[in-house]
Amino acid sequence: MFNDNVAHAIVAAAQKHGIDPAALLAIVEVETGGKTFEQDGRTPQLLYERHIAWRESKKKSDDVHAAFRRAGLAIPHWSRSTQYRDERTSAMRLDLIARARAINADVADRSASWGLGQTMGFLAEELGFSSAAEMVAHQTGSVDGQIDCMVRELRHSDLIKSLNAHDWVRVARVYNGAGYAENQYDVRLRNAYTRWRRKLPQLFTTSEHEPQPRPLPPEQTLAADEIKEIQLRLRALGYHEVGEPDGHWGTKTTGAIAAFQAHEGLPHTGHYDDATKAALEAAVPRQSPQKAPTARETATADDLRKAGSDTIRHADRLSWLGSLKKLLGGGILAGGGLHGLGLDQASDALDKVDQAKGVWGRIEDMLHPICANLAEPKMIVVGIVLLGLGIATAYVAEQIIANRLKDHVTGEHAGPTPVED
Repeated sequence: MFNDNVAHAIVAAAQKHGIDPAALLAIVEVETGGKTFEQDGRTPQLLYERHIAWRESKKKSDDVHAAFRRAGLAIPHWSRSTQYRDERTSAMRLDLIARARAINADVADRSASWGLGQTMGFLAEELGFSSAAEMVAHQTGSVDGQIDCMVRELRHSDLIKSLNAHDWVRVARVYNGAGYAENQYDVRLRNAYTRWRRKLPQLFTTSEHEPQPRPLPPEQTLAADEIKEIQLRLRALGYHEVGEPDGHWGTKTTGAIAAFQAHEGLPHTGHYDDATKAALEAAVPRQSPQKAPTARETATADDLRKAGSDTIRHADRLSWLGSLKKLLGGGILAGGGLHGLGLDQASDALDKVDQAKGVWGRIEDMLHPICANLAEPKMIVVGIVLLGLGIATAYVAEQIIANRLKDHVTGEHAGPTPVED
């Protein structure tokens, strides 16, 4: 979220140089979201580009180039998978630029983009600086210096006319590079411009002479550490929509504050006013509302069978096979007794157990020749093995069904599901 002071400074620079303020704000939003400095409060927002370092280090010497390659700080081509893997946080970016500067400070500064407009260091001389180091120093600790570098680049690239004409395709191609379409840079610029056209009137109040900057919202006077404490407090109270505490007052923090205000009966403005500050200090964690269980959460294995689950169907077949093995193994071990009872008596007994007289007839036909040889020890071993395999197979089938049901209930591996109200 933009700090109003930053937005006011950008508007003032746009008016001074004849640039549509909303268009200039749109570039800053797409490039940095209005963030001015890294977490040390002085280093301009930066993004180190390894493929640029490959080129810039080669210009220095073979030794410098080799050193950047060995350190993993230079690659021959832009790569989405490796380009920014260690630049996700401010601490990581500061560490990265420090490692690069330790090898060669000029190559490091020339290989990164800097400030609100993310001006590349290798453009320093073209923009009127003696070196990349001087350009970075011009932006260090200075919002006005960052805006100045951005305006210099726009003027040098002959983009001011295109900005004022809202020719987003040309602006994107020149400012972002040939791959702008893949990043939808032109679309993002156009959308940001539309938003800033709506936001601009809210940044100023009307006076007798000319619009004046509106009073600064209270949260914009807070230091990063103070914001982080507020974010941690919101999380402790159950407002996890605030996201990860990062010391930046963005849309997530505004939303979490608004949710807190609504819950506490305060006007939900999203601003950190005195009443909200006092309530936040005294509040107790909110209770999450009980949600009625969904159909997925109360599903049974039979529900999955009716729904035609292939996994359940195969597991049922496996379970049937396990039961067959247990019946064969048990029949072999007890075959002498069963055979002595006679077919009618055995069939009646088994029919009472599992209501499967027809199945028993087929099983008995298979057991009859085996039982005759039951005296042999090897047939006892066969019976034991079959019984064990049957038990194991049935157990595996039960586990498959249980795991499939668990996956369904939890939604794991199920892919996207409709959102329920």
